[in-house]
Amino acid sequence: MGKKRLSIGFPAYNAEKFMRHSLDSVLGQSFGDFELIISDNASTDSTGEICRRYGAMDKRIRYYRNDKNVGASANFNRVFELSSGRYFKWISYDDACAPEFLEKCVKVLDRDPSVVLAYPRTTLIDKDGDKIKDFHENLHLQSERPHERLRQLLLNINFANPVFGVIRSDVLRKTRLLGGFFGADYILLMEICLLGKFFEIPERLFFYREHEKNSRKLPKPDLTYWWDTSFRGVMNNTQRRLVSEQFKSINRTDLPWLEKALCYLQIRRWVFRYWRAKGGKYKARLKRKLMAERG
Repeated sequence: MGKKRLSIGFPAYNAEKFMRHSLDSVLGQSFGDFELIISDNASTDSTGEICRRYGAMDKRIRYYRNDKNVGASANFNRVFELSSGRYFKWISYDDACAPEFLEKCVKVLDRDPSVVLAYPRTTLIDKDGDKIKDFHENLHLQSERPHERLRQLLLNINFANPVFGVIRSDVLRKTRLLGGFFGADYILLMEICLLGKFFEIPERLFFYREHEKNSRKLPKPDLTYWWDTSFRGVMNNTQRRLVSEQFKSINRTDLPWLEKALCYLQIRRWVFRYWRAKGGKYKARLKRKLMAERG
């Protein structure tokens, strides 16, 4: 099998419940010049059996299995490191793509060298595949200035779904890929946007599944815990880590010093907005508590 134009990375761990839907959506694409790289992160369910069965049916699939669970970020990075295509795309085991997803994204990248990432709009679906609602990330980053693209990214990013778009592999290799910390997908998108433009395809061709084991469903701390000093410290450390990683991302670029300074300014504004919003929520909660106590 010759070198493919596009590589698709499929990191999997105990994925038996939804992965058939995801794999079928990839193999049913109108654009077929791709390799599909699956890295099984030492699953204990039937994930491996399903992957081998699909691999026997389609020669574009390459299946690997880790001897032990190396963690989600390392497994995501591994499928990219095993890839060889000019373009690259990640897909999660519980998401799906419309048949035109790859074709429309590749056309954009082929047409405009200044675009480094192309992605479509999103529809949220439930565990049964039924529509919940449409979702608009609004990360059509077309400015020639990196600091302006960064500003729009920081103002609009939410689910970070563009990380599942189609990316130029040579650009992705210039990043640190996914770090082993909460919010690493946001940091990766930030690094990519400093290197080039994002193109948002207006059609809703990506289906993001909401279910009880979704990785984004982090525990929502009870209000009582927000008052706990040690727990609040953990949350603050998480935000400080993200800010630190944002500065590292800017530092390692080859941007002119003035452009770097303008990027640092965007981070400073983002931090100010974040803590002002946190303060407003805190005051509102305190006011509600006092009113409840007074009857």
